[in-house]
Amino acid sequence: MKLSSALNGKFKDRLIRTIARSGSLLLCTDFDGTLVTFTGTPSETSLPLETEKLLSKLASSDRLHIAVISGRSYSELAELVPLENATLAGNHGLKIRFEDGTVHELDTSQETHRAISAIKSDLQKSVGEEEGIIIEDKKFGLALHYRQYEGNEEKIKDKFWQIWNEHSIPDLEVIEGAKLLEVRPGNWNKGDAVELLQEKWDGIPTIYIGDDTTDEDAFRVLRGQDTGIPVIVSKKEEVETEAQYGLKDPEEVAEFLRKIQEIFGAT
Repeated sequence: MKLSSALNGKFKDRLIRTIARSGSLLLCTDFDGTLVTFTGTPSETSLPLETEKLLSKLASSDRLHIAVISGRSYSELAELVPLENATLAGNHGLKIRFEDGTVHELDTSQETHRAISAIKSDLQKSVGEEEGIIIEDKKFGLALHYRQYEGNEEKIKDKFWQIWNEHSIPDLEVIEGAKLLEVRPGNWNKGDAVELLQEKWDGIPTIYIGDDTTDEDAFRVLRGQDTGIPVIVSKKEEVETEAQYGLKDPEEVAEFLRKIQEIFGAT
């Protein structure tokens, strides 16, 4: 479907009306591919200083709650987004540090951690030495990145699925993203994280901005709410998504954040 831009005047008018009725807003955003351009090498990605300052200013408003929800581990996300006045949710929200400093962490079984450890060990032995392959340990899960790999991608994926079939358990699932395969607990996703945040702030109007398969869970949650606004980041003219509005890239996301700043008058 073709989506309207979140930068157009009609969207801004809708947002102003929504905020006027409630007086507040929960603004959730993904990290890679949304706030930053994802290079395929997680360790080489950093948040632009201008975007960091924008988020900090927005989070300073007592009527606006900022949450960054990422597939990265919580510890890594906290280093990349050094904001004390924002909510940070790592591993799709399996660990959340709220803006007031309190922490929510989902319990995961020892069986889950053993299975993840076994999958990681076998992946390292099987494909870990291949140039361009990155195996990212996320504590609650792991991701196999092959964006930088120049060989036969299907061969890499076949090896992954062989290892997965050997060690998989009902509590785990695999999701496919942009040149990655990720193992994660199957009982939690970004949609669950958004619902948890909405409960904390009593169901206030919510925007979620994201670019990948894992963000569709959050889009789906907001799509069913009168005051939910799902926004996808994609350069495609036509895209299959649960989102209702679009932004092209992290540069447009930054421009959108500036418009939010104007609405709230955060300085």
